[in-house]
Amino acid sequence: MTRKEFIEKSLVMGIGLPFLSSALLQSCRKDDSIFPNFRTNFSGKVIIVGAGAAGLAAGYLLKRYGVDFEIIEASPVYGGRLKKSFDFADFPIDIGAEWIHTDPKILADIISNPNSNANIDIIVYNPQSIKSWKNGKLKSHNYISSFYSEWKFKNSTWFDFFAQFIVPEIADKIVLNKPITEINYQGDKVLLSTGNNETFEADKVLVTTPVKTLQNEQITFQPSLPTDKKEALEKIFMGDGIKIFIEFKEKFYPDILAFGNILQALNEEEKFVYDAAFRKDSSKHILGLFAINDKANAYTKLNSEQEMIDKFMAELDEMFDGKATANYVNHIIQNWSKEPYIQGAYSYSFEGNQERIVATINEPILNKVYFAGEALSIKNQAMVHGACESAYRMIATMMEDE
Repeated sequence: MTRKEFIEKSLVMGIGLPFLSSALLQSCRKDDSIFPNFRTNFSGKVIIVGAGAAGLAAGYLLKRYGVDFEIIEASPVYGGRLKKSFDFADFPIDIGAEWIHTDPKILADIISNPNSNANIDIIVYNPQSIKSWKNGKLKSHNYISSFYSEWKFKNSTWFDFFAQFIVPEIADKIVLNKPITEINYQGDKVLLSTGNNETFEADKVLVTTPVKTLQNEQITFQPSLPTDKKEALEKIFMGDGIKIFIEFKEKFYPDILAFGNILQALNEEEKFVYDAAFRKDSSKHILGLFAINDKANAYTKLNSEQEMIDKFMAELDEMFDGKATANYVNHIIQNWSKEPYIQGAYSYSFEGNQERIVATINEPILNKVYFAGEALSIKNQAMVHGACESAYRMIATMMEDE
């Protein structure tokens, strides 16, 4: 069951939940491991395009099976939508993926290595003060705290998890600052070219870039992608995305704040404000804003970061009687819509049947070109472990296509 399906069922039952309820997690998640076991006789080379969660996970799996590979990343850093701020607060700030939207044992499943000494500090994230802002008024909904509980990292981040347990295994295989602009799969080998006319050669390619970059044809394919695959890609919606974190002198805000009708707002999950230091053993007061789609566009369409923070501060001052300006210390903004090789938040909805759309994109091209990423996970779409699941599944398919 997807997160959205669970929330919709909860709403039918009259329960408003921003994320999965811990009481029902076990009934919503299969015990099947996302880490695959397979046999392969493949002796060629694989190139993975993109060093986000899916790309890093794919490389990790190939390394475990002794397959030659390279990860080619367009930006100067690995991680994709996994990103953290090192020095804004007295704890690391997830300015990318933040929540663990399922049982934390998924972390061990992603690593799937009994020899790994994985000591990860996890907190139960169950906000106690929950409010909504509607028609110029704040309203409390603290009853929701009885139903809402999930997990977050305490003294680390999703980025740290990959940096500690995944990247050390494959660091020598990651090539940064090489934007792939063309993938030519018409010959015996697949040739990948950058804008500077550098070329890479492989027997198989796994493309893990965000769906927005494929829709905008930042990578061209020779021959062109099959029509049904191009049409399927266009049926995935990935909107704008922004996160803002502000340090204040005191905490005048609730643990979590939604906008508009509380049930609708928590169902859509397009904009909310939250205490980013909740149970972090922090001496700081850090408020976070998470916004996607049109709610994010209200900020991302502005001309400068100063205009963005001014707009958000004005909203906070209206809700909290000027306390935002009175207590302001510092801020950081992560505008995912302006990241050239990402251009948005994550896949949000599908124009048509999700399973058919994903199946069309997942169909390998001539057993040479494959696709993976959070958008291509049916049960865990838009989540980090969904990106890993998609990558693991596609690598298994690739290795068995021999």
